[in-house]
Amino acid sequence: MMLQEADLEAAVAEGIVTAEQAAALRALAEQRAREQAMALGHEERFHFMRSFNDLFFAIGVALLGGGLLFFTFLVPLHSLLAALGVWALAELLVARLRLVLPGILLAALFVVFVILASPIDFMFAEATQRPSDFAALREWYVTPRYEGPHAGGPLILLHLIGLIAVAYAGAGVAAAALFYVRFRLPFALLLIAGGLVCMALGAAYQIWPNRAHHYQPVVLLLCGVAAFTAAMLFDVSDRERLTRRADCAFWLHLLAAPLIVHSLIEMVWPVAPGGISRIALALTNEAAIAIVLIVMVLSVIAIITDRRALLVSALVYLGFVIGYAITGTIGQQGVDNTVIFFATLLVLGSFVVLLGVGWQPLRRVFLRLLSPGIARRLPPPMQAAA
Repeated sequence: MMLQEADLEAAVAEGIVTAEQAAALRALAEQRAREQAMALGHEERFHFMRSFNDLFFAIGVALLGGGLLFFTFLVPLHSLLAALGVWALAELLVARLRLVLPGILLAALFVVFVILASPIDFMFAEATQRPSDFAALREWYVTPRYEGPHAGGPLILLHLIGLIAVAYAGAGVAAAALFYVRFRLPFALLLIAGGLVCMALGAAYQIWPNRAHHYQPVVLLLCGVAAFTAAMLFDVSDRERLTRRADCAFWLHLLAAPLIVHSLIEMVWPVAPGGISRIALALTNEAAIAIVLIVMVLSVIAIITDRRALLVSALVYLGFVIGYAITGTIGQQGVDNTVIFFATLLVLGSFVVLLGVGWQPLRRVFLRLLSPGIARRLPPPMQAAA
């Protein structure tokens, strides 16, 4: 049985060890953990559930949240009360019981309820009609949405949509930041960063209302790079990934990966109305080569940083390229599309398994190619078996 922090605190309180001895024991345990990580490497941890009890509470929170959303989303005051109730529940489940998975759901619910309770549309409506006053705001809070005096009207003007989106996203960012400051839940950083991305997109549509869709890939790429940079700052401050900072980095990587991957693919092969299906149906040789090169570069970055999110986000596009190649090879022989689909799964699955097996050997090779100063700031690779 391993000693926990509470055990050391109890030992100090009982006079079994002194405070200085307890501090020395903590330092020794941390040093041994670092040495073990340096010697054996580690897996990319995903801390969200300690036991089935966490899942049990998460199911309850999900059911409770679904019910609250149904009964409160129409009336802002009800949404505000629901946000306060979610916060109170987080004080119990997150602050006291340290439950991560229920905390993730509570953080998302808190942000949603705060957005629903924010008088953004009221302020914009009043700004275009008449000066707001407390009585009008009070009426807005107790009036069901879509039935009140401020529904419709000037709010539907296109030039306000971007600004309203920024304001609502800002309310969500503020709620997520408040949740993170109080409970230090790493997942809240994803909500903060996601809200900032929405604000950036809303600002783009406000600045370029008629051409924002042309700049959207660039905006998303810049947001993804910013999130990736923030994640790496957490990673380099805890290269052995022994503290909460590694979990913070994980959630930021999880957001950064699809932003970077999708925006890069969109630049080399713009997706037409109908979405991703165009890549599968009308992929060209040039676009296929570009996608493969992008996936290769992102794979190298993923292996070097020991973060798999970039690669996982690119698998769908790589699957389209594999399917395109198979179609060009055997598709003209009357082979059924079902055969092509499952052949794509076979090739793609083999690639993922082989890359997973060779992950640590490839990391050792790539890290040796980097300068020692950079390699020392990245997670240590697993030592080769004797």
